[in-house]
Amino acid sequence: MTNDVTVKRKSKDSVFVKFFSYIENVKKLYEEFHPEITDLKEEDIQVQTLDSAIVNTIYNDLGFIVKDRYVVLVEAQSTWNPNMALRMLFYISETYRRYLVDTQQSEHSTTKVKLPKPELYVIYTGEQEKPNEISFSEEFFGGSPEIELKIKVLSKVDTTLAGQYVGFCRVFDEQRKRYENSIEAAIETYRICIEKGYLEEFMKNHEKEVIDMMAQLFDEEVMRKQYDIASRRAEREEGRLEGINVGRMETMISTAQALINMGAMSLENISLATGLPLEKVEELSKMKS
Repeated sequence: MTNDVTVKRKSKDSVFVKFFSYIENVKKLYEEFHPEITDLKEEDIQVQTLDSAIVNTIYNDLGFIVKDRYVVLVEAQSTWNPNMALRMLFYISETYRRYLVDTQQSEHSTTKVKLPKPELYVIYTGEQEKPNEISFSEEFFGGSPEIELKIKVLSKVDTTLAGQYVGFCRVFDEQRKRYENSIEAAIETYRICIEKGYLEEFMKNHEKEVIDMMAQLFDEEVMRKQYDIASRRAEREEGRLEGINVGRMETMISTAQALINMGAMSLENISLATGLPLEKVEELSKMKS
């Protein structure tokens, strides 16, 4: 049975989110994390991905609870975020808050609430070398243990689902650098991933959709680069114009000061001659006196 979990997300993570919108893939991912568990059923998994229609609220890429025993939060990262451990702290706090609501428990109760054990993962698809685990206390407080989270970092290309996703992302990055056309880059990525066995079944079952997603990602990146170039150009032009305006103002003030010192013109006429407001000319005249 396929349980299609609908998740709204920015298109940058669309392939990851689409792949794990199928509960059988979530189940397989967890079984790879815990090969000792052999009796897991799809109905044992409750997807708890944090999502909101409101901009700038907390959301993550994938979260799920297994038999009320584990809550697993997974974040996909192509560019390493130095605040990842803090983000995970936010994710787990919000997930537990929602869990208490769903299970009709309260942190204000006189009895201790029951919580599933957390497991935190980052799937890192970039090329920088990263440790297998990061620590909240190490990242922010030099190892002080008052607040601690341990986050496993998955960054190797292998046969696991996480490893195949890393492989897919790295192939796509290579093809984006190689091709100028988005469709060519997407089609070649698709071909290589099928050849290497990266998310092969998913790719074949969703060929057109996956290629469209990759092409959209490619086009968005091109537009973002063009926007950045245009923004830097506009900032340089704005700075140039600002410099010109400052120079003009300095010239107008020095001219007005010279005319005031000469005493040959009324303040009104100096204002007209220099273009300075009469109030500014009067201010300069008072400074002279």
